Amino acid sequence: TNQLATRSNQLQTNTNMTADKDFTFEPVPSNPPIVEAVPTPDFTTSSNEDENPSDTAILVGCGLAGWVVGGPFLALLTALGGNWAKKKQGPFGESTRAVGRITAAAGKKAKDEKLLHKMKTSVASLFGGGKKSRCE
Repeated sequence: TNQLATRSNQLQTNTNMTADKDFTFEPVPSNPPIVEAVPTPDFTTSSNEDENPSDTAILVGCGLAGWVVGGPFLALLTALGGNWAKKKQGPFGESTRAVGRITAAAGKKAKDEKLLHKMKTSVASLFGGGKKSRCE
């Protein structure tokens, strides 16, 4: 037991000897990087066409949203409601014009990518509308 007590004193002594009790809280000098702000171009300005989307864009956008939510009756109702709300001020008018702007942008992108032509070509190729026949 005497040997065990001596051994535990050695462990305790070794543990106490490794701890450093001299702590200092001095600021460490550093050179922070200097960052300069660069102004970004203002993309919020839009033309009059973007501000007031076409009637077709509003009807299609609101009608499509209504169709997804509630089917054909709600599509007709939301399309007509969007057409009514486009001239109003407030949240209904703003949201209707936003839906119209989104729909107009999607339509423009589809036209730029010739999406309708690509879809017609792929459907025609499915039904043998191509120049080559598989049986030949």
